Amino acid sequence: MQSTDHQRTDSMPARIYWFIIPFVFIGSQSKADDSTSFVTSIAPLLQTQCVACHDAELAESDYRLDTYKHLMRLGDGSPAVIGEQPEKSKLFQVLVHEDVNSRMPSESDPLPDASINLIRRWIKEGATFDGESQDQQLSALLPTRKHPQAPEKYPAPIPLSALAFHPSQSQLFVGGYHEITQWNLDGKLLGRIDDQGERTYSIDLHPTLPRILSASGTPGILGEVRTFDLSTGELLSVVVATDEVIMDARYSPDGNTIAVAMPDGSTRLIDHETGTEKRELLGHSDQVISLSWHADGERIVTASRDHTAKVFDCESGASVATFTGHTKPVNDVIFVNSDQAVSVSNDGTAQLWNARDGKRIRELARDKTPILTIAAAPEKFAIAGALATQWFKMDGNQPVERFNDSGAWTTITVFDATGGTFVSGTQAGEIVVRKNAKDPTRFDAIPGR
Repeated sequence: MQSTDHQRTDSMPARIYWFIIPFVFIGSQSKADDSTSFVTSIAPLLQTQCVACHDAELAESDYRLDTYKHLMRLGDGSPAVIGEQPEKSKLFQVLVHEDVNSRMPSESDPLPDASINLIRRWIKEGATFDGESQDQQLSALLPTRKHPQAPEKYPAPIPLSALAFHPSQSQLFVGGYHEITQWNLDGKLLGRIDDQGERTYSIDLHPTLPRILSASGTPGILGEVRTFDLSTGELLSVVVATDEVIMDARYSPDGNTIAVAMPDGSTRLIDHETGTEKRELLGHSDQVISLSWHADGERIVTASRDHTAKVFDCESGASVATFTGHTKPVNDVIFVNSDQAVSVSNDGTAQLWNARDGKRIRELARDKTPILTIAAAPEKFAIAGALATQWFKMDGNQPVERFNDSGAWTTITVFDATGGTFVSGTQAGEIVVRKNAKDPTRFDAIPGR
């Protein structure tokens, strides 16, 4: 960590995609024994050139190559790669096809001769796999990448998409551009944690250990979940890497498990110490945008672009309830009480529903513009978006307060541990701090401005 002395629309919900920058990864071309490594040579090449059109979401021509296992077979089950025979391998044939309409990459220049020869050589040598698991996504096989340095001074405001209180409750962590910034509640910049994805979409703190968990990425290029040391800002691990931004990742109440909202519609449960996958929760048909743990640590509720929210049993992996009462992408969701949930959506509604059977209990709010974010406190919760912020008692039966602290959309919110301090972040990069519902303090969470 450096010291400051030197130191949600239909197309996108609360955590807005900005600053799309192309990235090209160039891997080493061979291992020490001079044979071609899939992990260091082939995977980076395919990840950069091919995966965007042939992942779990698109799978053009019914062919996926986002994992080695998928790469080796076409959608009909026939071989895509035949070891030692590149000219008979469909993967290689489409790279060198004379017909521009049949050649891959589609609607793009052909691969350079060096790349084609590298793939030919790898197939000729047997098309072997030298990673840990053939089911790993190619992006997860890539070496940990060093992200660009954040600008010392930001040239313009950026939308805020991640907030978390420091364990002291007197400081804030805020998602920045290739960094997480740290501020006191009066707007003084205290620190900067670098080596972070282009945009940070969630920040969480381990309940007992000095660790920061973040979900970040670059649209269409990379998504990551990383952990950092709380006191030094040192990168500890890359928990998950994929080829699309990851919008949310949260520690379980006991801190033993990390839940990751995946772009392919799944939610992965990862052991926080070993990094191994414990379970995959399936059921959404589009990107998972947000998730929240139940206080018992046995259930998770998820919000998705597929217009639904779901409750999962973490032990069995089963979906135990699905709420279908929204008509547009669901931006955020939390448990309230023991067996109820609140979800908010681009359809402008906040809905209270039964977490056991997915049935609507009541509509809490209806606006003309999206409601983007929810924050929970011990005795209340807040919903916020384009027009206003509203507080409700935790049982959802009684509104507490409604206000509008900013002329810009509120994109992210958080309460401190007591519920006495409420913080919102806006699309214009402004932080608004309300202590015990008094007049708010404001500052721009933009280094150098």
